[in-house]
Amino acid sequence: MEWSVYVQRSMNKAAAAESEKKLPRRRSLVERCPYLYVLPATLMFVGLVAYPILWVIGESFRGASGKDFVGFSQYVRAFSDPVFWRVLLNMFYWGAITIPVQMVLGGSIAYLIERHTSRSRTFFRVMFFLPVVTSVSVVSIVWAQMYAPYYGIVQEYLKYIGVQLTIAPLGEPSIAIFALILVNIWQWTGFSMIMYIAGINSIPSELFDAALIDGAHGWNLAIRIVVPLLSPVTRSLLLLGVIGTLQTFPIVHLMTGGGPDHASEIFGTYIFKQGFVIGDSGYSSALSVLALFLALALSVLQIAVLGSRLSPQTRRPAT
Repeated sequence: MEWSVYVQRSMNKAAAAESEKKLPRRRSLVERCPYLYVLPATLMFVGLVAYPILWVIGESFRGASGKDFVGFSQYVRAFSDPVFWRVLLNMFYWGAITIPVQMVLGGSIAYLIERHTSRSRTFFRVMFFLPVVTSVSVVSIVWAQMYAPYYGIVQEYLKYIGVQLTIAPLGEPSIAIFALILVNIWQWTGFSMIMYIAGINSIPSELFDAALIDGAHGWNLAIRIVVPLLSPVTRSLLLLGVIGTLQTFPIVHLMTGGGPDHASEIFGTYIFKQGFVIGDSGYSSALSVLALFLALALSVLQIAVLGSRLSPQTRRPAT
């Protein structure tokens, strides 16, 4: 009797489970609308990126007060403004000098640290990366004192070759931008070093062993083996360097403010002056839009030229 009752209960449970399987499971709201997963990121992008860009573009078609519609007159004004062309020239100097110099110095330092140091490796990594995490305000004050004539440390070194500074490099229009470029190289070479260190550590040790067996040593090993394998890192640094060049602002604003006589003016300082010092929101917005499209054009060009190339690890051998 008890056995028959147990069998009957088991059959009832099996029938209930089978009936539950046949009933359609109620899906959650997120399962019915999977786009809700990206809704928070989309709202942040629209509110913090897309809307400000569209607002600035609309503002660029207005006058200084931001009320009168003036069409493309602000863009025409920019292309006829000699300071704007000076800004473009300074940006060219900045990118053409800082990007390759930082990559060469950073890559060389990374190779020397990773291949020719052992116990002091961490020490050198920290020392060369320290300027990257140092406050821009501190860097500006220190380098301004170093550039000071008569008592600055730069003058102490120049006197050995018979050069006497009578005016600070930051106050000389012909060399002010290059003095700032030197400061930027000093501060950001450590970032390139860290990137190259990560790339070197990702290279299999078997490749180094095989190269040493084949007779590759020293800089021959670096140029023929390491440099080609680090091409993905180099492309990334090139892209970041161009974007960083167009975003440069604090070091110039704190050390020269774009002077003397606009000699070190860049997009950031010129836009700041027009928008917040002079109060010409229309012209500052037009300059911002031009800087945006310049950054987009250069980024797309780099991706089109360099981004589609295969890295050395995945490049197929010729047949």
